[in-house]
Amino acid sequence: MLLPDNPISGPDGDHFGFSTHAKVLCDAIATAEGLPLTIGVFGPWGMGKSSFMKVCEGLLKARDIRTVWFNPWKYDQKDEIWHALIQTVLTEIAQDLDSRRESGEETLQERLSAALETVKRLSQAAAWLLARRTAGPLTAGFLAPEDVDAVQSALTAPGVETYLHVNRFEQDFKSVVSTYADGGRLVLFIDDLDRCHEDAAITVLDSLKLFMGEGSCVFVLAMDYQVVADAAARRFDSERTDGARGRQYLEKLIHFPFHLPVIPFESLQLHLQDEVTDPALTGSRELWELIEVAFTANPRRVRRFVNGLNHTALTLHEHNDPPGRERLLHAGTLLAFQIMHPDFYSALQRDPGVWARFDEAEFAKTELGGQDAELARRNPGVRRLIAAVSSRRTGFDFPPPPTATVIRLLTEVLTVAGGSAAAEGVARGA
Repeated sequence: MLLPDNPISGPDGDHFGFSTHAKVLCDAIATAEGLPLTIGVFGPWGMGKSSFMKVCEGLLKARDIRTVWFNPWKYDQKDEIWHALIQTVLTEIAQDLDSRRESGEETLQERLSAALETVKRLSQAAAWLLARRTAGPLTAGFLAPEDVDAVQSALTAPGVETYLHVNRFEQDFKSVVSTYADGGRLVLFIDDLDRCHEDAAITVLDSLKLFMGEGSCVFVLAMDYQVVADAAARRFDSERTDGARGRQYLEKLIHFPFHLPVIPFESLQLHLQDEVTDPALTGSRELWELIEVAFTANPRRVRRFVNGLNHTALTLHEHNDPPGRERLLHAGTLLAFQIMHPDFYSALQRDPGVWARFDEAEFAKTELGGQDAELARRNPGVRRLIAAVSSRRTGFDFPPPPTATVIRLLTEVLTVAGGSAAAEGVARGA
């Protein structure tokens, strides 16, 4: 069975202890004054930012606080992305207002109808702005096809009313949010900013202030802080000589930085230990020591590792030579090299003796020489991993480094079971 890499859907699926931290943050969101407010949920690649925000979203919905979710990485172009952001929010608002209008009393129907009309005008104004800039196809969101056609035909000669709505966008949006949220607040979750093209990520951040800066909103942005700060720095300094500019940009935009709590490794192990399917590794302390040293408590990398190890074990069984515990631990260590230290893994394929030489250097506390020293320099952390899985380590029962024949067999299998996608994922999230 392959493990999916989808975020949990809400508080009921929380296996990592996010709910306690999420409740504290949601209490702050529900009572914050002086809106709009921008919260940055910071954490490295694969550490569960999307899952944490899904827990927050569920807790807020349980308190009848309006929420909208937006994934900017689906849109590549910066012109398209700000338009998609606005239309996503307006579409969610329109659908809810329309549903409430149909079931409400007459006075409520009139108020919601007026708000719906304002939403439509805002959508038209946003589409007109996009059309003026791109003169290309529109992703209209809430707009009907006839509205898109009308906007495109008015590119060169917009009416006074269109200009009015563009100029009053922030004020009209504020009014709509107030009606939609019944005088409360709208929480907009923006996920995966660090997966966007640099220009697109910064465009999303700018759009929050340009178009939504007057509304009673809380913006919750998930990102790897350093990735987005670097993107902002390059916007202001293409030569990348002043990294402080990017940090200053984020500090000005983000009112409250929330650093994702570290997942206890014990929680991750408890959640995933039964997913290791080969009985030879059931309850193996050595396997989970390998996983903890190689991946710490990064759920995405651990899931990818478990998938790769299970696939490798099944493949080895098909070779009519059932792998024992020693062979599978060797396979797991090689898979960890492949995921976390692909350069070292490639060197090991060319020269299988590298593993044993590194193991001996760690045991004797001697320096590596020649190409091995350069290989260690290019792969920080690999010596620590080799020391952790050494057969000479007390308290654990790891096997000695495998022979060249075993390494060649296992790397041949891992070419299929692990593949290049794992290393590619590390490169994106490093």
